[in-house]
Amino acid sequence: MSPAEFDRFARRYDEDLAKSLVVTGESREFYAQKRVDWSAHCAAQLGHTVRRILDYGCGDGANVPMLAARFNAEHVLGVDVSAESIAVARQTNPASGMQFLCTSEWTPDGTIDLAFTNGVFHHIRPAERAACLEGIRRALRPDGLFAFWENNPWNPGTQFVMSRCAFDEHAIKISPLKAKKLLSSAGFKILRTDSLFYFPRQLSFLRPAEAWLRPLPLGGQYLVLCENAS
Repeated sequence: MSPAEFDRFARRYDEDLAKSLVVTGESREFYAQKRVDWSAHCAAQLGHTVRRILDYGCGDGANVPMLAARFNAEHVLGVDVSAESIAVARQTNPASGMQFLCTSEWTPDGTIDLAFTNGVFHHIRPAERAACLEGIRRALRPDGLFAFWENNPWNPGTQFVMSRCAFDEHAIKISPLKAKKLLSSAGFKILRTDSLFYFPRQLSFLRPAEAWLRPLPLGGQYLVLCENAS
């Protein structure tokens, strides 16, 4: 998807996503908070201190205050190709410690402790993915963490949700296996892979079982947590 196409969805992103998620019984905020919480849990298990965070492909910036609060971060930078999305993010997140830039304005500087991205790379053309990953790697400090979240094409529920989502019309999905190969080729060291969001709200009584299902690559979304190996 081109920057112009992302601009078209910038001010209706929340509405379009809500329409596609209605079948799960949960909100955008539910899933976003779970992703941020799990990323923080994994970083804490590794003993990593996270003070500076990059939200790559931040869209309207909704994840940025969650990341700032959960990690008690000093600075969270959101970047996106869509100038209209960045305008929305700046307007709705004026607090200090949060910054938003178009990718054309952004220069990776090697000071980031944790890079975070969710459902972004299936919108990036395959030929352009390596360059985007290189930018993220250059943004990270040595041994900085990268939380790579993607929609799982091996999950039927995810396939259905994406088929109902206007801005996923041209998505090129990435399997967990392909994601790990992509990240390894870009110079990242894979630390762990987790699969979340197996059950919709209607089956929430089964969610305690997800603790045992996380190693299986079948949840609605997956996390590949990796480290800047440079």
